[in-house]
Amino acid sequence: MSSAYWRVAGMSYVKYANFCADVVRASLKEPFASQAKTREAVYFKTTEYLKGVAQQPVITEVVVKK
Repeated sequence: MSSAYWRVAGMSYVKYANFCADVVRASLKEPFASQAKTREAVYFKTTEYLKGVAQQPVITEVVVKK
């Protein structure tokens, strides 16, 4: 069977990748665990364009996984 395991399990690839990342983070020991925890935050940036030229990007939202 050549199908991807995540597809056979009924998961999307994004859910599978997030699950794998959570398992890896949970297995880390210090100081690597605290370093990985700081990278869990997601930043959303927006960039406005004025006459076709990109302006300075602005962080609009920060989501921290609990």
